Amino acid sequence: MPADDVREPVGLMAPEDYARSRAVFWGGAAVLFTDAEGRVLALDPAYRPGRLLLPGGSVDQAERPSAAAVREVTEELGLSLGVRQLLAVDWVSKGNPEFGKVYGFPGESVSIWDGGVLEESDIARIRLPEDEITSFDFLPPAQAASRMFPIEGRRMLAALRARIDRAGPAVLEDGETVGLGRALLRLNVIPRIAIGYQDIAWHPAMVPAVGLPVKQAWVWAFDPLGRVVVLVDPRDGHVVLPGGTVEMDDDGPKAAALREAAEEAALRLHDAAYLGYLLDPDGAVYGPGTGANARARYIARIDSLGPAAPDVATGITYGRLLVSPVQASELLGLGRAGAEQAEYAAQTAAARWGIPLSPPQAAIEIPHAGMAALLP
Repeated sequence: MPADDVREPVGLMAPEDYARSRAVFWGGAAVLFTDAEGRVLALDPAYRPGRLLLPGGSVDQAERPSAAAVREVTEELGLSLGVRQLLAVDWVSKGNPEFGKVYGFPGESVSIWDGGVLEESDIARIRLPEDEITSFDFLPPAQAASRMFPIEGRRMLAALRARIDRAGPAVLEDGETVGLGRALLRLNVIPRIAIGYQDIAWHPAMVPAVGLPVKQAWVWAFDPLGRVVVLVDPRDGHVVLPGGTVEMDDDGPKAAALREAAEEAALRLHDAAYLGYLLDPDGAVYGPGTGANARARYIARIDSLGPAAPDVATGITYGRLLVSPVQASELLGLGRAGAEQAEYAAQTAAARWGIPLSPPQAAIEIPHAGMAALLP
């Protein structure tokens, strides 16, 4: 309505009635930071002990949400950092049971912004305000969510999925994502932190030393567009590559990786080639008492993907996604070794087979019925 026409009715309503009919909300803004391992930065506020928060707070009158996010980061962390992009917006109703008892709460519109990855130098400069923030920590996403109010945990996970998926901001109402169009949401994917992997080294193209047992073997399975298959465990939403334990009946680690890919994901592969291995120097990853061991990695090309079926070993029917290698490393939670491995796998596939380097893009769920063939 033009500023010089404020006394005119709006439709069939008088201006004052129209103004009273409009919803009134508070504004909130928060920022999602992770460290190099993919852990989420969470604050423990003194005014709400035990319930963690992302850095952020209220949007002041006449303040833009992005500016509020930057201001709150400065006030709560002592860091002068910009925000990159909007990851999620949550509309919280006035009657929401988690916030309905807050004095004067009229409902709220909360935006979550991407602060990116904090380097060690950034983390060392964090200074918390006295009497407001008790402590901060970097936590695996699932653990961070479990220590937040449920609505805030769901909101944080939605923002993290949106960052990985590169498909635009997530839209939520009362902490529940609107629509089920995104594969990471449909499969309830929770980016994981693979415990122990952050401290083990990736050895590209190297063969394990004589006497070093190869306990497990996994495969980067490429489609013609440079995407790879990852599996989603329905029990916890965590993502893994196809592969698993090398059994006595397997004809070596490569045969084990191909067998597991067929059993877990109904993947028919060809042109499998050795990629390298991760060294578990004291058995901490594979299991206590196992001693030093190697975990081999292979690459292969996908012929077809059959109908989803329960894994013969576990009875689990995994969800299946096609993602870029970069996104796979983010979802797998293997830290820097995982990022190096993903880059090496993509470059090797490009050099060996002419497969293009796939940019990060919206994840694609493989249909339950499978895909008889993949487009060239």
